[in-house]
Amino acid sequence: MIGSAYIMVVVGILLAKGVGFYRDMVFAGVFGTGAESDIYFQVFGLVNLIFTGIGVALSTLVIKNLNKAENAGRDKIYAASFLRKSILYLIGSAVVLVILAKPIVTLILPEVKGESFDLAVRLMYIMSPSLIFVVVAYIISGLLQNKKVFFITSIMSLPFNVAIIIALFFKNVSIETVGIVTTIGWFLHIAVQLPSFYRKGYSFLAKEDKQLRVKSKNPEIIWIFASNMMFQLCVYIDRAFVSGTRGIASTFNYASNLFITIASVFVVAMSTVVFPAISKNYEEGNKTYVNELIQYIVSIMFAIFLPFLLVVGLFGEDLIRLIYQRGAFGPDSTTAVATMFFIYSLGVLGYLAQELFNKVIYLAGKYKYTVSGTLTVIILNVLSNLTIKALFPAGGEQSGIVITTASLLIAASTSVLITAYAVFIAIVLKKVIGKYWTKDLVKNIIKIFVSGGLSAIAYVLFNSFKPSFAHGYLSFAVVIIFCGTVYIASLYVTGVLKQLIKRKTEE
Repeated sequence: MIGSAYIMVVVGILLAKGVGFYRDMVFAGVFGTGAESDIYFQVFGLVNLIFTGIGVALSTLVIKNLNKAENAGRDKIYAASFLRKSILYLIGSAVVLVILAKPIVTLILPEVKGESFDLAVRLMYIMSPSLIFVVVAYIISGLLQNKKVFFITSIMSLPFNVAIIIALFFKNVSIETVGIVTTIGWFLHIAVQLPSFYRKGYSFLAKEDKQLRVKSKNPEIIWIFASNMMFQLCVYIDRAFVSGTRGIASTFNYASNLFITIASVFVVAMSTVVFPAISKNYEEGNKTYVNELIQYIVSIMFAIFLPFLLVVGLFGEDLIRLIYQRGAFGPDSTTAVATMFFIYSLGVLGYLAQELFNKVIYLAGKYKYTVSGTLTVIILNVLSNLTIKALFPAGGEQSGIVITTASLLIAASTSVLITAYAVFIAIVLKKVIGKYWTKDLVKNIIKIFVSGGLSAIAYVLFNSFKPSFAHGYLSFAVVIIFCGTVYIASLYVTGVLKQLIKRKTEE
């Protein structure tokens, strides 16, 4: 059950993310890494960061409340009431967002002035309704996932990406037009889910039951929201700090988006499918099962992300050149994005902790750990960025994309901080489920690293004799496949592959 559902969600996310990936490729060809793309990505990033964070928190809350005993048989009524109240609050919040557009732009793009500032404000006006559409889409997604509707929720961003791609194909399309289409695209997140929403018996108009009582702990929404936005907020802060250097903010955006696109395929899919089983067994007191499942998840995530880091480190520039380099996105942009892509990818353990292991800690109600850890990372991120900017000042107009020392250190400090957060969460997790770093788990991880080492040696040998082939425009993919074969063969010989597959089929 878990295995088939996981595969379904992975396929759905791959499909949606793949099209989103192509959207970024087309966008890069049209706007490159210039001032307009910097502004668009910062405003768009606000939607992705804050609005999506609110949506995830409310989605979690609605699922939790639906499954309370007092709401048995009244789930449709509760869902309609929750949606209506949420939409009312969201409309008010969107109006406030419009009123505060200029101060918000000053905050998120502190070094942007003149016409560029006016453009950013107009984009804020255009994208403000997205607050309503994004959050409602996530609430509906939560309602459907509670009914085990996984595939349609995993591809809800597909129409959004298609709409933007179509807009980008129009000759001389303006960034404001793209902003309008982006807002319409967020509404399409809702539209694509509505058929399933109604088929499951939900509606927006079900009469409210006065006896229906769901007293949620409002601070809980805040704790979940705060804890689930660490990585995204750190990257967003980074972009604000480098916005004065031409093209670097969009460079950071391409790099972080690429990392999240790839990582989320596996992490979010695993979280979506496995978390209900973890939650159920934890509530029933079956911590042995939870402990063993966490060990399995740690093993499989290491098995996935070690080769991912090797590919990014060894073939990052080849990948970026193949994906993005065309039109306004030149060789200097390729080098810059590849560098930042690798640096942010080094923080993969922090992303895993945020997206998956935080949820296990929520089950125990230990929000103080996730919230305090997140706030500490964000505060240290701001302080380190301020220090770096003071020690290595850079900015102004430059020809081409120039990766400054400040830019490198800003990105690197983020990866270091979120990795430290992962270590912290790993320690806290022991308080919740007991000792899970067993000898068998450590042995598996060592075997995974040995397999990764062998695949790296295979690359070195290939690169020594055929460097032009190893980094050819398309031929580098052959080398990746060869090294990947060595890696998988080594996992098979060491027995790790059998354990991972066996566990998957047993669930």
